[in-house]
Amino acid sequence: MRKRPFLLLATEFLLGIVCVRGQLPAWGVLAVLLLVYTTPWKERGMRKVLFAAGLPGMFLLGMLQMQRQIDFRQQYLQKLTDGQEVRLAGKIDRIEPKTRCVYYYLKDCTVEAESQTLPCNDVIAYVSSASHSAGQILNIEGTISLFTEASNEGMFDARQFYQSQKIDFGIWVTKISRVYGKPDRYRCALQNMKKRANDVIRHSIRDDGVLSAMLLGEKGALDAEIKSLYQRAGIAHVLAISGLHISLLGMGMYRLLRKRLHTRYVTAALATTVFLISYAVLSGNGVSTQRAVGMCLIYLFADVTGYAYDMLNALGIVVLVLLWENPFLLSYSGFVFSVMAVIAIGVGANVLLEWEHSWKRRQQAGEETIKKTFFSRQKEGILVSFAIQLFTIPLVAYSYYEIPMYAMLINLFVLAVVDGLLGLTVLGVIVGMAFLPAGRVLFAPCGWMLDSYRFLCEVSLKIPGAQKITGKPAHMRIFWYYLGLGVFLLAIYACARRNEKHKDCRETADLCVSRRKKRLQGIVFSCFIAFLLLFLLFPQKKSFEIDFLDVGQGDGIYLCTGGGTSMFIDGGSTDVKQVGKYRILPFLKAKGVSEISYWFVSHTDTDHVSGLKEVLVSGYRVEYLVFAKAVEKEAKTKELAELARSHGTKVLYMQAGDTVRSKRAAMRCLYPKASDKAEDVNDLCLVLQFEEGDISALFGGDISTDVEEQLLRRRKWDKVLVFKADHHGSRYANAEALLKCIRPEITVASAGKDNRYGHPSPDAVQRIKESGSRFFCTIEGGRIRVRVIENKLVCETYVK
Repeated sequence: MRKRPFLLLATEFLLGIVCVRGQLPAWGVLAVLLLVYTTPWKERGMRKVLFAAGLPGMFLLGMLQMQRQIDFRQQYLQKLTDGQEVRLAGKIDRIEPKTRCVYYYLKDCTVEAESQTLPCNDVIAYVSSASHSAGQILNIEGTISLFTEASNEGMFDARQFYQSQKIDFGIWVTKISRVYGKPDRYRCALQNMKKRANDVIRHSIRDDGVLSAMLLGEKGALDAEIKSLYQRAGIAHVLAISGLHISLLGMGMYRLLRKRLHTRYVTAALATTVFLISYAVLSGNGVSTQRAVGMCLIYLFADVTGYAYDMLNALGIVVLVLLWENPFLLSYSGFVFSVMAVIAIGVGANVLLEWEHSWKRRQQAGEETIKKTFFSRQKEGILVSFAIQLFTIPLVAYSYYEIPMYAMLINLFVLAVVDGLLGLTVLGVIVGMAFLPAGRVLFAPCGWMLDSYRFLCEVSLKIPGAQKITGKPAHMRIFWYYLGLGVFLLAIYACARRNEKHKDCRETADLCVSRRKKRLQGIVFSCFIAFLLLFLLFPQKKSFEIDFLDVGQGDGIYLCTGGGTSMFIDGGSTDVKQVGKYRILPFLKAKGVSEISYWFVSHTDTDHVSGLKEVLVSGYRVEYLVFAKAVEKEAKTKELAELARSHGTKVLYMQAGDTVRSKRAAMRCLYPKASDKAEDVNDLCLVLQFEEGDISALFGGDISTDVEEQLLRRRKWDKVLVFKADHHGSRYANAEALLKCIRPEITVASAGKDNRYGHPSPDAVQRIKESGSRFFCTIEGGRIRVRVIENKLVCETYVK
């Protein structure tokens, strides 16, 4: 590593950024340790200057650049509010059509707010139609639309996603007051070429938008089902323009010019450079594309000038350039995955391959040239794929909360044919532009390959254990995993060096002995890797907690007993679309909850069950679905019960007096009895009381004050520690008599922002606070979590 100065410089710069972002002095300690590791006092000449002055200098530069960018962003963001009317000027960088509008990505922007004109980062302008071109400067008037933050664990954080790409807000355009400049002919020509290529693909093959996404970065037509299938199977990386595509297309063109057409080095390199830059712009110029193109350009420079190309040094140069321009990229998963994949190949795969080759050289009695067969090449491909999986598996778990268990096996086939797939697609597009019927002939094999991709993905997901829900690993777990992985690679490297020392000795190259030693080393290393993976992916021990999810206008409550049994109450919304897919399931997976033992349904209104239906359809494991016995014959109850049974979930019915037990915990049904009747379905809600040790919690669904009065008459009440405000905090519930009787310490209302019902009602909130209870609402706090810490009941909000 000390022979790769640019990688070291990039690492110090990165540590400086992290030190400011995380406000963690530990990263500064790591930077000092890295400086000590390089031992600059032992170097001479420029290397001594580079290490002694360059490394600490880059660390300080990283800190300064990060702080400068933070201050620059805050200078104008603190003056902007959601819905504010502003004037803005910016240059169109690219145009992206969407279903309901068109996105103009603007750069070199200035925004006028509070009588001040301030420069700002990139902005997305939402317009009704694309009547302008890239390169033009727009003066616009419109309404600020700030990106939303995640309000639950696992939820997509739009603000972090866009701000990591230096896009700070959006603006709904009401008026374009002035347009300056002429369209950028170069970008317009590329855009027209992209449209023509996309039309050829669309008219030549039914591929659900896969080929357009793979070749052109055009994901607007990509089928959501196919995207989800590829992601769950672990091959979604082929849909993104990354190093795989750039190396196949760019390096393929360079080798064609050099070896087939015998073009001069400089000419071939210049032609390839123009092609790569044009392709990057055409395909959207994503961060992964920029990284890959940058490394390819460094390779071309080294090949023309006669310098040796080093993958990790090239990575260091590109990372330095990208992070200097945008230090927020460390929060962008696409950038992190791209960089880690290169490190996996440059470090992990090289070490594994060197270990494998050292045994071959030892067995071939010191021959430098290793005889490669078909099977040995396949083994090398497996080792490279294995290295990438080892390095990226923590990132997959951290980003998606689950890992595809058979991804490595599927990728062996996917990567083996992807070069042919891309090559045929490019050839088909070129031929199709000239004569479409001929292009369709070339696209036929592409369809067969895509069918095989889909078949493999579907089959792999049907195998038991196809996906492992891991939860979101803690940062320290990831740190210890990578530290252990480093120790593993050092051990393999030491073994390879030892084999190199004995490669010329026929006495020590006895085949039987060598094979036994190799097998023994393989077993030891495999056990160590298995231990590392178990340490990373084994779920943490669960303890008592109640989580009131922010599902908008609705209810969704996760409850975990002290013994680790997972329960859920309701799960639906009337103002959040696909709440099960985008809020409930991500939360459960982020928590590492692989199944729900009991899912209680207070009643079947949409705001309580819409997300539950999505969860059942998704195939997520729910052992028991529990309804009130009084509504067993209701049409909506029967429909939901049938849906649950069709997906392997058992259905139970409860009435007042019934109890579901799990070790020391109990969930008691207080209401209704099987014989109870009511005109309003809300008054037949399942009312539940959870008890475990000294902890008690009351969940009443959407009951009214009439039912609350019945509950007070039917039983004696002890103090309730946690109370879920009835009917989202309605003024027609949460009566003073009930509150005085149960005397809750914590009351939580679940409601949607600006809902038309006025929930939670100011009258109800006042009654709750006058009862001595602390009041929380998901509108302000997002997810509300209740836990016991050091024998004290603690309530935490997700949004600070």
